[in-house]
Amino acid sequence: MSFQDPISDMISRIKNAQLRGHDKVSFQSSKLKKAICELLLDEGFIKKTEIIGEMPKQEIELTLKYFENKPVIKEFKRESKPGLRKYFASKEIPPVKGGLGIGILTTSKGVLTDKQAKSQNIGGELICSIF
Repeated sequence: MSFQDPISDMISRIKNAQLRGHDKVSFQSSKLKKAICELLLDEGFIKKTEIIGEMPKQEIELTLKYFENKPVIKEFKRESKPGLRKYFASKEIPPVKGGLGIGILTTSKGVLTDKQAKSQNIGGELICSIF
């Protein structure tokens, strides 16, 4: 199955799983998706991430996190889309919800949060924002 935008598919699967109250969600693996999931884990938005299967049919399985029966991820939005890419210099990276959320960027140093990119003075493509 071919996807036009696999990152949007991943975000949609996570949002749909949380709306239904599922504990786990899985989707096809890629280097960018793995990096995004590691950032979500480091920032405390998910409980666990696991790689399932062998190459080339690997899948990522996320264990979602809830607080008082409500999802920890309140808003998960795709910012840069295939039809309209959004690039920012380090000083122009917009804060997410006044600095309460995080933005995920692809940079020359890898996939970083907005705060990490600003501290390292690196700009890049804003992939998504999470609150």
